[in-house]
Amino acid sequence: MKRIVPLFLLIIAQQIAAAPVDVVTAESVGMSTERLDTLRQRLQQVLDEQVTAGIQVLIARRGEVIMYENLGYANVEQRQSLSDESLFRIYSMTKPIVGTAMMMLYEEGRYSLSDPLSMHIPEFADLKVFDGTDENGEVILVDPVREPTIHDLLQHTAGFTYGIFGNTPVDRMYVEQSIGNYDESLQDLIDELAATPLLYQPGTRWVYSVSVDVQGYLIEKWTGMSVGEFLEEKLFEPLGMDQTMAWVPPEEAHLLATVYTHDESGKRAVFDGDFVNNQFRPPTGFSGGGQLVSTADDYWRFSQMLLNGGEFEGVRYLSPRTVDMMRDNRLPAGVSMPQNDSAGFGLNFGVTVDASGIGYPASDGEYSWGGLASTVFWIDPKEELVVVMLTQYLPFNGPYYRDLMHRMVHAAIIE
Repeated sequence: MKRIVPLFLLIIAQQIAAAPVDVVTAESVGMSTERLDTLRQRLQQVLDEQVTAGIQVLIARRGEVIMYENLGYANVEQRQSLSDESLFRIYSMTKPIVGTAMMMLYEEGRYSLSDPLSMHIPEFADLKVFDGTDENGEVILVDPVREPTIHDLLQHTAGFTYGIFGNTPVDRMYVEQSIGNYDESLQDLIDELAATPLLYQPGTRWVYSVSVDVQGYLIEKWTGMSVGEFLEEKLFEPLGMDQTMAWVPPEEAHLLATVYTHDESGKRAVFDGDFVNNQFRPPTGFSGGGQLVSTADDYWRFSQMLLNGGEFEGVRYLSPRTVDMMRDNRLPAGVSMPQNDSAGFGLNFGVTVDASGIGYPASDGEYSWGGLASTVFWIDPKEELVVVMLTQYLPFNGPYYRDLMHRMVHAAIIE
């Protein structure tokens, strides 16, 4: 059967003209130009050491961009330098954007956070929960103590998983069925999840999952629009995110930065395969968990809107109270982020609950996330700060950059 490419994909795949970014002096917003130069030098050292190939970084404080740099290469082999037009696979940094779309629909009264998922997705009415295996190694299934809710869906506490990060029988089911495959529709995803047990009782654990892909399905069901059409109309176009898109057509392929890794000998090498090449063709179903390609400039616009309490350049997208809900730690009592009691989770954002327990300088209430190709960003309401750092490297090396960037950005704050 012939696939029909949604119109929005054809439109935004061709919107690749970068708008200029006005950069002001660091001192005008209480930061140090000299110390930002030290950060720039350190990032160049990272590139010289071939930790990665190229880095695009944007830092803004009090609504003003004070650093927007393209360092290194989009493609080393072709000696193609990074530029403002360079595009990056942001993978899971798609999640906060889709989560924001969900909260826009929340403000329209489309759902309550306490709604059981089956109220909106009837296929989920008979979900079962994994409860270990018997003496023969057979999977034991039980009924959920309660149904997963939309609040669970926004928190990764619904019982879903990704499959690739665990080795339980449920994780193996995800892998065997290729749940979340690039070439399946969102309805295929829902049908597969409905036939697969939840990994745990809803609300009892935090497990990174396909929950945001399910959010994308709900957006399409409630609006009658594809996820991408909704994002384009409600966020990308009004925010001026003219380089954010679901895929890059062949004639613009040279703008998409190459993903690098290190081979067995420790030498930097091109990372190849469908996972990084899918972005050259339209998806069958938009992945709310990792679809988008973007730039630091575009992602700053989105982040600044949230830091402003839901408003950007005179246009309101969310109410301040809704943004507060998104960035507050909402994990149930007794549930914590893996291996870090100082971190929490809001609605599609990681949240710093106790900065004193984080291994780098941060602020209580900072909210953030990262992408699998080692991209990171954070929003710090206390310091009125947005930081976006993009590179293209696998396997995920985000903690390295998160630590480095926090240390050096905070060192540049002088008032």
